[in-house]
Amino acid sequence: MSVDIKLSELEGSWKGTNKLYLSWVSEEPIVSDSTASVSMRVNDQFFGIEYKWAYEGNEQEGLLILGCDSKSDAVQAVWTDSWHNGHKFMLCDGNIDADGKVSVKGYYTVPEHPDWGWRTEIVPGSDSFKYLMYNVSPDGVEELAVETEFSRV
Repeated sequence: MSVDIKLSELEGSWKGTNKLYLSWVSEEPIVSDSTASVSMRVNDQFFGIEYKWAYEGNEQEGLLILGCDSKSDAVQAVWTDSWHNGHKFMLCDGNIDADGKVSVKGYYTVPEHPDWGWRTEIVPGSDSFKYLMYNVSPDGVEELAVETEFSRV
């Protein structure tokens, strides 16, 4: 594994606004301040995002570690978030495009139902990046779940 150059340029401290979409509760997102620290890991072979946000006044934390295949556009990631999946890791596979946009997808269990998907995107910008998460039904229908736009501190 290695890390795409566009991702490595995101290393540093970030602040932003987190929007949590709970469509079954309200059409309006739940908004909170968010921070992120992006760093290269394991001799620059992996890329890590540690982030914080809040839900109902309680601080939440998340962590994403990913690596890119140096011979293809393949990406692997491990993700966890204190609110979304608690004490579990989600393993994800995906790709990175020529502009450095990452898309990875993992799955989670829903009792007595088929597994659901969780797709995460990292969209690099100039001194900004978007961190997007989508809930994916067993039928493949995607719904935006989290949208955070970060700017450099």
